[in-house]
Amino acid sequence: MAFSDEDVRANRDFFIAKLRAEKQLHDVVRKVKEGKGDFLLIDARPREAFLQGHIPGACSLPIDAIDRLAPSLPRDRELVVYCWSHH
Repeated sequence: MAFSDEDVRANRDFFIAKLRAEKQLHDVVRKVKEGKGDFLLIDARPREAFLQGHIPGACSLPIDAIDRLAPSLPRDRELVVYCWSHH
């Protein structure tokens, strides 16, 4: 199956936007360890998982509360969200 020029451009634009929007884990961890987090770190796991352990400096915002709490998030800082779990 051959891709059209339009398909290639659309895919390129998609991945460029995705790369701009995502941070690499090692970059986030390094900035947190150095105390240079110029972003708000949000833990989107359930609150119980957050209470069992989280990245220092992260705030808890479970996915099921995002609609309700999103308007209160700062608009002048980058938001970095994580949701992994070791369960």
